[in-house]
Amino acid sequence: DSILFTAFIRVLLSSGWMHPKCQIYDSSEDLEHFPTWTCSHIPHHAERYTAACHDVTAIEEDLLGLPPNINTLCIFMTHGENRSMSLGFFSQFQDLEYLYIDGCFTQILPSGNSHLPSGNSHLPNLQHMYLSNWGMDSDCCECHIGPHTFRDLVKLSHLTLWSYRLSAMSPDVFHGIPLLQSLIISEPYLEDLSEIACRIMNIKSLVRLSVDATNIQSLNISNCSILNTNESMTPVFNNLARVDFSFGEIPHIEEGSLAWLQNLTMLAGAFSQEVLLDLPLSGIKQIQDFRCSGINVIDIERICNVVFLLSIKKIYVNNFNTSSLSMSSVELCTGLEYMYLSGLGSVHPSPHLKLNFISSLKNLNQLKIDGLEDNRLDICSFQKQPITWLTNLTLGLKNQMLFAKQFICLVKLQYLDIKLNLISNIEDFINANTFDGLHSLTWLDLRNNPLIHNIEAMSFTHLMSLRQVFLGQVHNPLTEPVIKLNLTLIFGGILSQLTHLYISSAMRPMQLTIGSNITSKQNLSLQLKGQTVSFQDCDRPFFQSVTHLHADAEEFLCGSEFMGKYFTSVETFDYRSKLSAKRVDLSSINQLIHLRKLTLRQVDLLTQRSVLEMYHCRIYSLEGSLTKDLKSLKRVYLLIENIYNVFYSFTEPLSSLKHLTFNNLQMFCSCDNAWLITWAKGCRQVEVIMLGPYAKTGMYALEDLICLSDNGIDTPNFVKYTEANCTTEVGFVLFVATGLGVLFFMLVVLVHNLAGPYLLPLYHITLGWLLEAMRSNTRGRYHYDVFVSYSGKDERWVVEELLPNLEQRGPPFLRLCLHSRDFQLGKDIVENITDSLYRSRHTLCLVSRHYLRSNWCSLEMKLATYRLQVEQRDILLLVFLEKIPPRRLSAHHRLARLLKTRTYLDWPQDPNQHQAFWDRLWAKLKPQTEHEIRG
Repeated sequence: DSILFTAFIRVLLSSGWMHPKCQIYDSSEDLEHFPTWTCSHIPHHAERYTAACHDVTAIEEDLLGLPPNINTLCIFMTHGENRSMSLGFFSQFQDLEYLYIDGCFTQILPSGNSHLPSGNSHLPNLQHMYLSNWGMDSDCCECHIGPHTFRDLVKLSHLTLWSYRLSAMSPDVFHGIPLLQSLIISEPYLEDLSEIACRIMNIKSLVRLSVDATNIQSLNISNCSILNTNESMTPVFNNLARVDFSFGEIPHIEEGSLAWLQNLTMLAGAFSQEVLLDLPLSGIKQIQDFRCSGINVIDIERICNVVFLLSIKKIYVNNFNTSSLSMSSVELCTGLEYMYLSGLGSVHPSPHLKLNFISSLKNLNQLKIDGLEDNRLDICSFQKQPITWLTNLTLGLKNQMLFAKQFICLVKLQYLDIKLNLISNIEDFINANTFDGLHSLTWLDLRNNPLIHNIEAMSFTHLMSLRQVFLGQVHNPLTEPVIKLNLTLIFGGILSQLTHLYISSAMRPMQLTIGSNITSKQNLSLQLKGQTVSFQDCDRPFFQSVTHLHADAEEFLCGSEFMGKYFTSVETFDYRSKLSAKRVDLSSINQLIHLRKLTLRQVDLLTQRSVLEMYHCRIYSLEGSLTKDLKSLKRVYLLIENIYNVFYSFTEPLSSLKHLTFNNLQMFCSCDNAWLITWAKGCRQVEVIMLGPYAKTGMYALEDLICLSDNGIDTPNFVKYTEANCTTEVGFVLFVATGLGVLFFMLVVLVHNLAGPYLLPLYHITLGWLLEAMRSNTRGRYHYDVFVSYSGKDERWVVEELLPNLEQRGPPFLRLCLHSRDFQLGKDIVENITDSLYRSRHTLCLVSRHYLRSNWCSLEMKLATYRLQVEQRDILLLVFLEKIPPRRLSAHHRLARLLKTRTYLDWPQDPNQHQAFWDRLWAKLKPQTEHEIRG
């Protein structure tokens, strides 16, 4: 127990490279523990020197001091507006190959002329660059990138842009990159594919293009002049070997719109059955992978027509019409190699779906069907001949039972995935009838199925090719308190050839027995999950041959011992448990000499620890971060080799401490350590012992303690040093005064930066609220009935529709405040808005696309919501002049929150409904009569 903890302390105290914003890793495997996902998709194929930086606000300032020989640099910017970034900063990293930046900038500048040694170029080894805006608040980053920004990146071959607005970049932004091979672009607001096509048409080295643009609603002929010549039907990107397009809903495809590509690797989007007919006319000759999603119900026959015309090899179809699936409907799909069908589930249930169509698809080797409910799936009863072409089958079913010989015709099937299907009954499991015929099966996945019937002897022994098995959750038998499984009886001789075995009993106890001296001939990965997992005959060779072990159980025991020590060949061990070290001794893990990686999850090793001994450790400060979990610690022995500081926070978490021993205590002369003298003398609960060379007996008093001064030479008496330097109150007063002054200055700067433009409006609103509270009669203080907030581009609607129907209607007649008519000349605009808004009984916001783009309209809505929060009265009304998509509204957080809590009006497109609209709005805005107020 103490050995394991000592090893933990040595790792914790080992010296290493430190940076306030970045973590440095010698191996890409270490990135699994990085606190964010910033580096998660960087290729992990080599030993790389990686810097992973988070909470970065200014790259040039926060990343100073990084080692110059890093190969991979991942940067996660903080939220908010970031200033421009120059690639010249990264020129100091001459070995940099991967650069990943998650953040938004106003501008990205080229490397320019940096001070590099003669013969060195800018980022000569950079091959992969990722610019992402995933973690930011805004939907798309408005970042200006000029025409020559990337020209110095002579080896750049892969460039990825996620959520960076393409229209903000120069038309020739990608020109001048000599070796660019892969370009990946994902922009939610891209509306025309020409914006990409025109920018890449001169890149001869490009071999891969991937575009994710969910906002494109129409595929039109490109407006690039070079693509609109008489030869426009011939491909202009001959070197492109892989082209992937992902769209949202596409209601229209123009003839010849994709002729400049001709061949697509992948096309994904939401297509209706009508639009599918137009796809072959787009100029595309071949699509390898076609994915049709959305809410449209698709007939298989329509899909197969497109498959035939475009030589499609793989299809993914969501919401297919299960009733349309038959042998005749798939006649044109004979070229398919992969088929994924997601049904409508309970909307259009198909209780007896027949998969006899498989016999017509001679080239189909992978089939995945998902979303079927209450369906007794029938695969082989209609097949007269074995199906020799299907090798991979995934079935997503609900409330299913597997019956005898259900897969008998799939003689070449290698992969069978039927997890998450609520399968509770497997008919004739014991007699090998259910999986009969699967002689080529290597992968069987039965995870997350409530298996309540016995997995009996010889259940899998006939599956001679089986390599990976996933069983769970095993509930059988329900009458027994513990699920007992004999692996040799279940698997027989194939147990020795398994490479992965997963068994789960969910929340029930499970006991495993091998029952023979069989051993694994492979590098077996064993994964076990249950309430508790116990073992019989623990010293069998099978356990000793496991190399990868994953256990998820409250207890993992052989008898009363921890089972981990019996897996003597294990290299990686991942253990999740609420186990307390007080109950089980985990020190046997130290006997696993082949163990390279140990992961303990929810294992309580520290809160029950009562003794901590540290020998010959190198540490420069003892503080609360070291002892924060050691709540039960009673005795501490410290032998630190170097000179260090002892902070007051070190003892704060140690509520149970009884004995504290310092052996050869060497401290710096610092007032941070002065507390130790007073604490050691006044704390009666803790016995403080000093051991060292100062006294012949080995023990010495606090009064004899010495320290090392700042000059590194003098060693004065520590007690006298504290009395002379740490007791004056002048220093404390100066510290407090300086601290408060700095805090006040920071607060002023922070308030000015965050709310500077709104301090004056907030003052006026607060003053108006106080005046209202002091007045007994508030009815006469309003000069206007309604303050109208609108965009100047909508003024025609205001003049022709709003004013005649509100101001000229009465009695009572309403008085409206318009900025174009009623604002005082020469007065500050913000003050004009504030005064007019507060002198009006109501605020009416006329929301349109122009309104959302206007900064003044945004300010007016912000001030109106401030007033709404202060007065807590129904004073704000919203009217939408046009339909605005929800995704566009989501970018305006204040308006989106209002829509969730307040009722609003839509301007009806039908003229017959206009009168009802004005009646409702006028009734809301008109002043209340004396009778209404009293009522």
